[in-house]
Amino acid sequence: MNHVFRRIATTLALVGLGASLAAMPSAASAATKTHRVGPCSSLPVNIKLSTHDPTGLLEDGYAWIYVNPKGTIRSAMVRVMRGNRTYARGRIVGRMASGRTTLIRMHVGTRMGKGKYRVKVTASKPGRCGRRVSKSRPWHFSTPSLGLKAIPVSTRIGDNVGTVRFALRPVRRTKVGWTRVSLIGPGGGVVSQQVIKSIGSKQVLVDLPIRGKLKAAKYRVRLTGKDMASGIYRSSTQAWVFGKGGGGAKPVATTGQLTQKVAVDWTNGKWDGRQVGGFIAPGIGYGEVVCSPYQQWVRFYPSDTSRESAMMTWTYKNWDFGKGTEKSLREAKYTEGTGPDFREGMNKFGPTEKHSTGTFQGIISDRGPIDGPGGVALASPTTFDLDWVWDFSKTGQSYCHVKATFRTQTDQITDPLARSVQIVWRGEANATAKNTVSDIDFPDLGNVQAICQAGPNGYRRLIVDSAIGGTVYTREGSQDYAVNQADGPLVMRLPNNGMLFVQMNNGDRILVSSRWKVNDPVASNNWCVVAAQVYSPS
Repeated sequence: MNHVFRRIATTLALVGLGASLAAMPSAASAATKTHRVGPCSSLPVNIKLSTHDPTGLLEDGYAWIYVNPKGTIRSAMVRVMRGNRTYARGRIVGRMASGRTTLIRMHVGTRMGKGKYRVKVTASKPGRCGRRVSKSRPWHFSTPSLGLKAIPVSTRIGDNVGTVRFALRPVRRTKVGWTRVSLIGPGGGVVSQQVIKSIGSKQVLVDLPIRGKLKAAKYRVRLTGKDMASGIYRSSTQAWVFGKGGGGAKPVATTGQLTQKVAVDWTNGKWDGRQVGGFIAPGIGYGEVVCSPYQQWVRFYPSDTSRESAMMTWTYKNWDFGKGTEKSLREAKYTEGTGPDFREGMNKFGPTEKHSTGTFQGIISDRGPIDGPGGVALASPTTFDLDWVWDFSKTGQSYCHVKATFRTQTDQITDPLARSVQIVWRGEANATAKNTVSDIDFPDLGNVQAICQAGPNGYRRLIVDSAIGGTVYTREGSQDYAVNQADGPLVMRLPNNGMLFVQMNNGDRILVSSRWKVNDPVASNNWCVVAAQVYSPS
């Protein structure tokens, strides 16, 4: 991990230089080229990028800008350039703190190769400087690494018995062909190896077989694969620290439900290399559960930029030992202009609260082509339950524990099972009988049907046609309420911006995200998106 630097150099005070220049003969001034000097000639900052690897800058790249203790600047723009061409840029609005380092996220427009570039900062200075001022420094990029990441599902050795499971994710939708995945032990030897014939731009789970379980130590994952765009074989390496504990997040056999158990677990301030757990939502994208003293979230990377996807979560949060609590419904989504990923934070504040506990219950769904009419094949939603606890009050004693379970339906029919119901239509002309109704038969439960019609008087319900009763939890905004019904069938209103959770009396569960708009006088502006998963607990 790169650590944020505190100070690279100090600005030299230039005293009396303006008077000296004023005394110079005008002929000399005309005969020689002089550089602009004085308080408006440069910025009181030092500049550094977070990586020398062009691939590393694609998604998680930052510029680190240190402002000298007596310096003041506002609204900085950072660019990575070669000649007059800009390859990446980032900006921050407002005044930057003096004597501190500010991280500015960089957005890459054109991929960079090996070679010399320059990092240029342009910002405003207070006082009489009537123009924006710039400062540059050279930056050398190394040969790009393979655009592929391998994130362990859990870094606890008790969760990796007989096999070590990694989620592989192409970076910025890089297309990767033949790939060899190697787990390198602390002594430098290969512990396990697996070859994947082709990855493409999709996300995959890879199981590396091992004897028994890993030792508590630092390991490396080396990926060697073919970049399909260039035809060049490249490599990348990530380091992970596997620690003691675990046993509850072991890989689960795939049945009619793909179940992924994810754990992030570290203590005594030793979070580096253990702060991330990976998962996939098949057909939709790849996600990471992250918990460190600086980042706490579920972050998701959609795999298809032409399709809209979303993550709706219901959360209970409790921070600073009960001083604050919150329950709320949140939705993060990917659509045109939203960036390459979306996330939902476990933290409530920034800087992060010292102590926090909480839960997420969420559903990640595919909504078809962006602004499309609907009525197309959709990837099955992935639901999840997640809970956390952390204490960052003392650096050397800090800890974070997160555990999560992700579920997606498969083509298999063995228990435990998951099945899906989905509706997407945009524009009333597309709210046809086919597009407004979706249903499935779930073994030992009955028929589960969603209906979302257009118009203020349209029918919008979730119906469980079964004699089995259950408890229905409706969640909207920051409110939730429960209704018990001893016998079925169950008929539930679909909230226009909310979530349903149904606990059936036979143990089956249903999680629903529901959003619709039907009252716009312009019929083409109305829409409905519903995603539901019926599942039996694993």
